[in-house]
Amino acid sequence: MQQLLTFHKRSSGRWDAQWNDQTGDQDLYRKVRQDSGTINLIIYNPTFKLAGSFILTQTQPSNKTLKLYELFGIKVERSPQRAVVGSDVTLSCTISKLSDTVSLQWKHRNSSQQDRRNTDQIRLNNTVYLIVRHVAIEDQELYTCEVQENGSSILTGKAHFSVYPDLYQESYTLYRSGTDRSELDLICRSVASTYNAAAWTWSSHHLPNQEKKIATASKSQPIDVNRTDFGSRLVPTVGHFNGRTFSVRIVPVLFDDAGVYTCSLGSRKFVTIKLITVKVTAEPSDAETEGDTVTPTCSVSDVTEPMRLVWINSDGRTVGEKTLNGRNGEEKSLRLIIQKADRGRGNWICAVFYQNRPQVLVPYYLEPSGK
Repeated sequence: MQQLLTFHKRSSGRWDAQWNDQTGDQDLYRKVRQDSGTINLIIYNPTFKLAGSFILTQTQPSNKTLKLYELFGIKVERSPQRAVVGSDVTLSCTISKLSDTVSLQWKHRNSSQQDRRNTDQIRLNNTVYLIVRHVAIEDQELYTCEVQENGSSILTGKAHFSVYPDLYQESYTLYRSGTDRSELDLICRSVASTYNAAAWTWSSHHLPNQEKKIATASKSQPIDVNRTDFGSRLVPTVGHFNGRTFSVRIVPVLFDDAGVYTCSLGSRKFVTIKLITVKVTAEPSDAETEGDTVTPTCSVSDVTEPMRLVWINSDGRTVGEKTLNGRNGEEKSLRLIIQKADRGRGNWICAVFYQNRPQVLVPYYLEPSGK
């Protein structure tokens, strides 16, 4: 609580305003002004950090509250700042205060696309995150954060981000869960030239120094897929290589698919994708268990930079957290102990956070019976 202004009434009926502390937040003093001669305040171009309660209190002849205004703010951010076609983008929408009557959610501007498979959404405390996988050019202005109070929309924030089509010499990291609904699109294309040959190679995280060709093609010819390691899960997304576009898909993604994928067009390396995979296992693993606890474990394939494993419950609250730094011998997993009394809550999610943004969400669902 911070006193801002004290008002004194003149005999003429006008009010004089005196700031209580001019050494405080300079942004506050620049943006908050007295409506001349009155006890009204005007806030110019309010920013997120000015959200809060503004209270007008009478001090003479007796103490009482005359007015209370609650000013809410939302802040929309994106990560990374620069995205290329095929990479993932995490959008965050933070509200200054989340009351019981207020909800926060991401919406797609085209309602028919609301349940697209390429997005995941989760709320953690006062922030709702949206992970958009394999972004395309048309994704740039499609998402809005909506604030609802008692079911009615009261405020929206637009998330604009740029997606660059040129993939030449690009590299980025993708995170995928080892679940049935997980997909990996390996997108490679040239915007400037055509090429007579193309290849996708894979270096497993188990054997980082051994590259395997998993797909090759010659111009105007069908794409040849090596199914030794991926079987029928690896499929071309186009029938023939047209000299520019050479993309394949892995579905579903397995935990051991982690590694480095590289696309070459002609003799040029175009795009390099590092895939980090995440899985959840549980003990006991029986379909039915009557024990006192169940212990799901969230594991990550690689730790190249500091990241966090976070268990989140159905209320959007953190119930377990571990920071991984990639040190030799470090256990790349986080366990959660679920008591028998908590099983009815059902949903838990393991999230991998990098640079304070979730990169992948792996759900774990437990029925009240323990199934």
